[in-house]
Formats: sequence, C-alpha cells, structure tokens
Amino acid sequence: MLSYEEILERALRVAVEDLDLETAAESIGDEPLVDNDDEPVEVREVQTLAGAGFMTRDNGVVLRLTDGREYTVTLNRYR
Repeated sequence: MLSYEEILERALRVAVEDLDLETAAESIGDEPLVDNDDEPVEVREVQTLAGAGFMTRDNGVVLRLTDGREYTVTLNRYR
C-alpha cells in the first residue's frame, strides 16, 4: 500500500507533466516565460526525486524546463 507522500508525489507528477506554462502565465495576467531566443519555455521532463537520482528519503518531483533550468518540489509532512 502506498503512503500518503507517495500518492501525492504521483499526483503532482501527473499534474506537472500536463502543465502549460504559457497558459498558466496568461491566466494570471503575466507574460509567458521565454528563453534566450524568445521561444516559450515548456516543461521538458518531470521525474520523482528518486527517479532523478536524488540521494534523499523525501518525496517530490524534479521539473526540467526547455531553457535548462531545473526545480524541485519536495513534499514534507509536518503534522
């Protein structure tokens, strides 16, 4: 049986894989993210922290963008 953190991690991964950054920016009235060539930045890859090789026991995801930037979203239980 999966833990809460594992279920949330999988849900987060699915949600981020379908994220359209251009639409998200426009929905809040901001300009879309663009790279150095003025091309729209998109989510290129989403992996779990474990799948991306992070040496941690935390659950979360790594977002890799088409402009080369990488971000992590970590799930931490506090209650």
